[in-house]
Amino acid sequence: MKRLAGIIGMVAFALTLAACPAKSPPPSPPAPRAPTLSGLPVEITVRQRSTTIVPGSDGALRLTIDDITRGQVMVTLLDKEGMAFHGPISMREDDGSDFVLDGDHYGLTLADLSNALVGEDFARFIIDSGAGETAVVALTERQKIEQLLEQIGALENAIFIRNGTEHSASDAAEHLRTKWEAAGDRIATARDFIDQIATESSMSGERYEIRFSDGTTVATGAYLHERLKAIEAGR
Repeated sequence: MKRLAGIIGMVAFALTLAACPAKSPPPSPPAPRAPTLSGLPVEITVRQRSTTIVPGSDGALRLTIDDITRGQVMVTLLDKEGMAFHGPISMREDDGSDFVLDGDHYGLTLADLSNALVGEDFARFIIDSGAGETAVVALTERQKIEQLLEQIGALENAIFIRNGTEHSASDAAEHLRTKWEAAGDRIATARDFIDQIATESSMSGERYEIRFSDGTTVATGAYLHERLKAIEAGR
């Protein structure tokens, strides 16, 4: 009897095991997604007033530039459908700009501009992997000045007072840009720009002022120094 009971127990145990569903193996992790651009860093040369497919993008990224004038060029990035998604932005040699394509972060740098009197004008760019959204991107001094000019031009209902006359925000930004370009290499930093270009008239020595829509009037130089601090802090 004991032997029979043992046999019956073993059979019951075997039947129980057979009834239990087999555990499926854990799912394999998804394969890492290939980046949109391969072979980074990539170098691309673009003739002015033309569009070129970026190497390593399989047609997903194109770069177009306008005329090269006064050491700068307007740059636009296009997707595979030919739609602009970054720019147009004005760039000079050594300027950089971050962009996102299909969730990946990249950096675009203008390495060289050729604006010859004879022959085709062109721009040479380098595209590399970017640092991502949370990284603080170090701006060049020229980029800081460009941001200051953009902020001046965007001031709504503000009046700029120069030599006793009133001017709009867009006119003020254009005037300061003209002075900056005329100064050339004398302006090396954003602080040079504020102190030597945007603080007072070079003709009369009178300081520039901004009158905001609420009637508050401030010295332009002091206002721009505060804006520069915010730009350098990433705000």
